[in-house]
Amino acid sequence: MGKTNNWDLIITPHRGWFNFDLKNIWTYRDLIKLFVRRDIVSQYKQTIIGPFYFIITPILATVINMVIFGKIANLSTDGIPQFLFYMSGNLLWGYFASCLAAGKSIFQSNTSLFSKVYFPRLCVPISQNISALFRFTVQVLLFLSFYIYFLIQGAKFESSWGLFLIPLLILNCSILGLGTGILISSFTTKYKDINYLYNYISRFWFYITPVVYPLSVIPENMQYIASFNPMVGIIETSRYFIFGTGSVKTVYIFNGCFVTLIIFIVGLVAYNQVEKNFIDTI
Repeated sequence: MGKTNNWDLIITPHRGWFNFDLKNIWTYRDLIKLFVRRDIVSQYKQTIIGPFYFIITPILATVINMVIFGKIANLSTDGIPQFLFYMSGNLLWGYFASCLAAGKSIFQSNTSLFSKVYFPRLCVPISQNISALFRFTVQVLLFLSFYIYFLIQGAKFESSWGLFLIPLLILNCSILGLGTGILISSFTTKYKDINYLYNYISRFWFYITPVVYPLSVIPENMQYIASFNPMVGIIETSRYFIFGTGSVKTVYIFNGCFVTLIIFIVGLVAYNQVEKNFIDTI
């Protein structure tokens, strides 16, 4: 009488363009938790002040932006206190930049790991997004403490019910960072010079995003074009929900979400194809 083998996992050498093995990502959720813990612990393990960098980094970035863009360049903040204006933009941009930077070097940073053991490769960029989200959450709590302080000091904000939709904006930010990161990493396995261009791409993206200036300073006829940068809708909408001030329109949000979806799908397809033979080309 023969035995029937009921396998929990079947590894196949060939997969289609749109077979992303998403089911196995859930199966390996414990591995993702391990990666998250590794990322958080290892990053500050041999530092003097450790996790306090979570707090110091956004404060220093905010102060620098206040001096350069608030005092010297004298850019408008749409009536929002400069400290809160720059911190709100820095937090969201910082989270996106962390997801993007982590994703763009996935294959190069994990070559030895990928070549020795099988697991869904998407577990690594997903875990790094979660690690960045943990740091972002700590910084949001810091922002809330300053927000409450300014309220006590008499600042008038017109927050709206849209505050409950901010987690969706953060999710959009995460998906954008993940999609763009794995898309870039898929090309860097073969074209190493993209690594040299990355800093310029990232810096250019920063300046075309209303992190240190409000969308209102852009000519109105150019705002629609700018809205196809997903970070425009994410940052400007979050400021509108938090402070009641902004130039966001519903169509801007839809434009940004559409571009995010396209980048994410293209990134997944490229990543899915490259992971099959990247060991031979990296």
